[in-house]
Amino acid sequence: MGSLILDATSGISTVAVIDGQQRLTTISLFLIAVRDFLGKDDPNYERINEEFLINKYDYDSVAKNRLHPVPGDEEQYIDVLQNGMNAADTIFKTTYAYFWNVLQQANLSAHEWLDLLERRLQVMDIVVDQDDDAQLIFESLNSTGMNLTESDKIRNFLLMGLKGDQQAAAFQIWQQNEHLVGSDGLSKFYRHYLTSLARSSKPVKEDEIYSDYRRYVGLTQGFDRIAQLKQEHAAARLFAEITTPETAEIADARVRGLLIRLGYLNNDILAPYLLQVFAKARDGELSTDDLVAVLKVLLAYLARRLFIGIPTTGLNQLFAALNRQVEHMMAKSQIGYVDALKVMLTQGVKDNKRFPTDQALKEALAEKDYYHMSSASLWFILDELNNAEGEKQHLFEAAADGQYSIEHIMPQVLNTSWHNALGSDWRLTHNIWLNRLANLTLTGFNGQMSNRTFIDKRDMADGYRKSGIKLNQWIAQFDHWDEATLEKRQSDLLARALKVWPRPEVDVEVTSDDPSTWDSLDSIFAANPTGTKPVAFSFGDYQVVAVKSWTDLYNQLIDLLWDADPSNFFVLANSDDSLVKHMNEVEADQKYRQLGDADVAVYAGGDSAWSRVQHIKRILGGNHYDLSDVNVKIRTVNHD
Repeated sequence: MGSLILDATSGISTVAVIDGQQRLTTISLFLIAVRDFLGKDDPNYERINEEFLINKYDYDSVAKNRLHPVPGDEEQYIDVLQNGMNAADTIFKTTYAYFWNVLQQANLSAHEWLDLLERRLQVMDIVVDQDDDAQLIFESLNSTGMNLTESDKIRNFLLMGLKGDQQAAAFQIWQQNEHLVGSDGLSKFYRHYLTSLARSSKPVKEDEIYSDYRRYVGLTQGFDRIAQLKQEHAAARLFAEITTPETAEIADARVRGLLIRLGYLNNDILAPYLLQVFAKARDGELSTDDLVAVLKVLLAYLARRLFIGIPTTGLNQLFAALNRQVEHMMAKSQIGYVDALKVMLTQGVKDNKRFPTDQALKEALAEKDYYHMSSASLWFILDELNNAEGEKQHLFEAAADGQYSIEHIMPQVLNTSWHNALGSDWRLTHNIWLNRLANLTLTGFNGQMSNRTFIDKRDMADGYRKSGIKLNQWIAQFDHWDEATLEKRQSDLLARALKVWPRPEVDVEVTSDDPSTWDSLDSIFAANPTGTKPVAFSFGDYQVVAVKSWTDLYNQLIDLLWDADPSNFFVLANSDDSLVKHMNEVEADQKYRQLGDADVAVYAGGDSAWSRVQHIKRILGGNHYDLSDVNVKIRTVNHD
């Protein structure tokens, strides 16, 4: 049976099972099945009860069960213990029924099975006392291959450090969180929650959730397990709203509707950023109207990228750092959160991550094969365009349920009637337009339509004219379907796309000079920066940042690096580097400035251009970059 880790520090008669709960529960259910199979007239019936299942001296438990599963499961276990096959349908009942069938079909009798259990089943028990670290023991054994999820490890880490009532209180909060996000969704929740804490610019990896939890949360000074679980409960409530808006309690119908539409995109990459934004709304930093505006911007941004076929590669890193970058833009430009978000996505990131333009949508409609994109993506696009003119018809859900499928208006296989309708260039028209969006729609009668003529498709009993779908009603206005009508529909679809996914208009401008024509900072350093003055620089996802001096560049670059990954500055502060210190080391030194509200300060005193670039080199190195990663536009001056 392997090893069990037992915590006997809770009391004389109570032993907490740190590891092995599932195995003990399974064996107990098998013993219940053997007991019931033998029947009450068999002397082993009472012996199994008294030796393995029941503690008749337990006056605190009505059922007197020896094994106490976690709260919520115990009632189901007791139901099987007392009622056997008459118990309610639960996982415990299913397991019990499985063992009952084994006893019925096996060559061994129930007595022989009981004898085997008593003589052959062995277990190694490891009992933890007050001087032992149960979590470390557990982790060392778990490294040999026991299959625990990342959230299982976090749960054990949180609960093993508590005793008695505190452990019970912590477990109750844990169960509430589990109920909010689902037991299967806990690891995903912790991944996005940790990313949202903004300790790093990179998303937490799936196999590093627990290790990052200990690093960023569990090992911090003053860590309080109960307080931390309460914080996680607040985040879990937000996560439930974000990921399951259909069933979550969301007061504003606009927010719910936008979250549902974003959910159709299946963009898990948004979750950390949305946790940050929804926390701002909860705490009163953003109004409901602001939250709606943010969601509209995100929906239009992601929908446009999908529409023109840009892959989501790299967006997880963008959204992991986006909130910090937006806040930086707010402070720099003295604008509100929504406007700062618009500036970032339209001007403040690299070209491959910028908000797609109207022209890009027009070109996609004229060139892209939409038929061979994923079904869910095409359902989403058609649903959005169908709803552009008003009432929502929920085509996505209907298509997902099998009520609708994708229909080629001009069919994939042309007959003579279609040749005549398309004219002498029918082959060229068919080749160009077949899989463009203008020739596609949704219908529940794809099989019946087949390659019928356009008039037949329009006027048949379930045709376009009588369709409840607004896109099809628009198609039904025509008497023929050829290149001219395809052009008209393409224009209509573009107008719908621009309306339903508007590109933000912002008045704040970011310098648009091409950084590729500038000098890299390492070449400037090699040539000696004395006598030069920077005008702007480019680094990371920021396209261009305007600056006034080397000191300004130094400070703005530090802010970007801090936004990208604060953890590197803590490492520098713990080293002997004089540029980054803990606040208690430099409280009275005006040459240092605090980074955010953290216990970290960076040297900000005035120096020569040469010294300042040397400082930049050290800061970049501590953040795993070098001078070649920064491009700078400079001009020559007499002095810095």
